[in-house]
Amino acid sequence: MACRGRYSPIGRGFTLVELLVVIAIIGILVALLLPAVQAAREAARRSQCTNNLKQLALAFHNYHDVYGRFPLPGMIGNQLGWTSSILPFIEQKPIFDAMDWSAGSYMATNKIRHAIVKIGTYLCPSGRTLQTQYTQEQYNNQLAYTIHYYGILGPMGTNPVTNQPYRCRNTTQQFGGECDQGILWQYSSRFADIVDGTSNTFLLAELSWSPMTKYRAWIRGKYQDSRGTLYLLAKNVQFPLNSKNETVWNGIAFGSEHPGGANFAMADGSVRFVAETIEWGTYLSLASKDGGETIQNF
Repeated sequence: MACRGRYSPIGRGFTLVELLVVIAIIGILVALLLPAVQAAREAARRSQCTNNLKQLALAFHNYHDVYGRFPLPGMIGNQLGWTSSILPFIEQKPIFDAMDWSAGSYMATNKIRHAIVKIGTYLCPSGRTLQTQYTQEQYNNQLAYTIHYYGILGPMGTNPVTNQPYRCRNTTQQFGGECDQGILWQYSSRFADIVDGTSNTFLLAELSWSPMTKYRAWIRGKYQDSRGTLYLLAKNVQFPLNSKNETVWNGIAFGSEHPGGANFAMADGSVRFVAETIEWGTYLSLASKDGGETIQNF
């Protein structure tokens, strides 16, 4: 009886052309999906940035409830600023209690050592510069962390309603002028001072764009010398949003890495995403607490 052999067919593999086609299809799919993934990630980062500003605005409200006024943007005596003053209201009381509040440089050991602590609420997730660009601001060879949210000294320009200049002083000093109609100006403001309405007045603004060469330690509030008065944690509204202008220390342009604009906390505690195309007069008006302007939708 003849033996019947088994037939075992040999499987056909991919040809080079088929392999290249598959690779090309995968490449096309990646190219199509990657922008969507990146957009989703940026949306999440922007949402976190919005939440950071809401937490900071709430901290300002709680500070006002306790002390009857908002914190100062910066103090000459100990060179600290509002970022140190609100620490107990953003669940950072241990740092506040350990901070040296005596007069003297912010570079004193018991001040600068706290700045190497990364406080997530002070940093926008889309921001690329997280630490100071001043190499002397360090402790134990670790650079201090910076901040991406700043107070508003006030608008610099002409009031679009009265046609009179907004209140600004020392406009010829090297550090830039000091405007007085924002909430975080030279002296403390109260809710009663915000006569334009809390929903129509900026409290804090995002400044997280890159490349920017003037990021400093988050504890550094105010400094004064022959060049004038330097505000590290509050700025004038002096240049258009997202213009990336840093020619004047006190007037560094607000802006962000978010496409099309930046986040702003209003005095009522809400957060608005302001488009970089905002009309200039409206932008100035929102920066003043008592300019008497009528604000349209923005």
